[in-house]
Amino acid sequence: RLTVGCRSTARRSGGLERGGSAAAAAVSCSAYMSGDNESDAELTKTADEAELEAAIAAIRLRKDLPRPAYPMLPNLSTPGPMAAKVQAVQAYIEKLSYNFTGVNYFDVRKQRPMGRIMETARDVTRQALPIKCVEAVFLATYLTQGLRDLERVAVSFKSTVDGQTYKHIILALKHNSKWGSVGLSRRRELYFKELIYHSLADLVLEFKRSYERVFHTLKRVKVGLPMSHDPLAGEYVFWDYLLVRFSDMHLATERLAEHGRTAHKLHEQWKSDVKKGLVAASGPPKGPVVRSEPKKGADKARKPLEERGASGDSDSSDGEGRATMHDGDSLGTDDMPSSVERSSDDIKSTAAAARPSFLAV
Repeated sequence: RLTVGCRSTARRSGGLERGGSAAAAAVSCSAYMSGDNESDAELTKTADEAELEAAIAAIRLRKDLPRPAYPMLPNLSTPGPMAAKVQAVQAYIEKLSYNFTGVNYFDVRKQRPMGRIMETARDVTRQALPIKCVEAVFLATYLTQGLRDLERVAVSFKSTVDGQTYKHIILALKHNSKWGSVGLSRRRELYFKELIYHSLADLVLEFKRSYERVFHTLKRVKVGLPMSHDPLAGEYVFWDYLLVRFSDMHLATERLAEHGRTAHKLHEQWKSDVKKGLVAASGPPKGPVVRSEPKKGADKARKPLEERGASGDSDSSDGEGRATMHDGDSLGTDDMPSSVERSSDDIKSTAAAARPSFLAV
């Protein structure tokens, strides 16, 4: 009716022979219609807000509603196999659920002393709010502080899919020369691994296969040094002491396996140097940038990527929140080929032909 009225007003203002007045009338009427639509939107929004507030008030008035489930901390002080304790830690982390809101409820800064990180983990246990991968690593470290036979090393990943880059971090665990991991992500195979792997390299290669199964191309891995079991430790955590790319799988595997064997010695050496005053204790030492050199005859276009140092990679977990995934999305049952001898370029070309675009870490 408003549209017909506007046309009638324009005709009464002079018709086609008096186009200026008619155009002015049409513009005036269109502005009126736009303002009327905005008023309707505001009324609808006000009505929706009022309905929401009424629903919240009705819930608050009900006294018979059960309290939300509050996860109980696992009891790790009793005797038992280490594998069972690790599973208990992972079960507790999963009960907090993944944070899909896009808002961090806790301080996720990693470049802090160990004591500050443990304070954040205690806040997580008190508030029991949803968390992401960084908070899950903080929490797993806090829960395993008393398990001195358990070596804990942070491992972060950077992967790509459909031109997007995603970052993720987990806590690798070592006990009796067996490796596993705990953490949190949208997919369980990207954070939890049993204590069954013979080396750090085997664990990382299993994660590489897991990434391929969700159509991601794993670009690089950063590995830290073991975390202190001292609850009052003022030292910093070594999050990214070693950086490995997957241009040469054989070299990458050797470096990861060697680091898994010697990481605790490197950590003890640094602590000894701090006590002797040989190095500063205000932060972690500079780790080596291990670039897996491409094989002879490899594509020269890959050189710029390999020539970049660790400074080209940002924090290993800050970008995880950018990834999105819709509820109900699922993967096919057929896994992609996962031979570790294939180069990252081969994996990327295979994944591009088969992957859907909704997957994210």
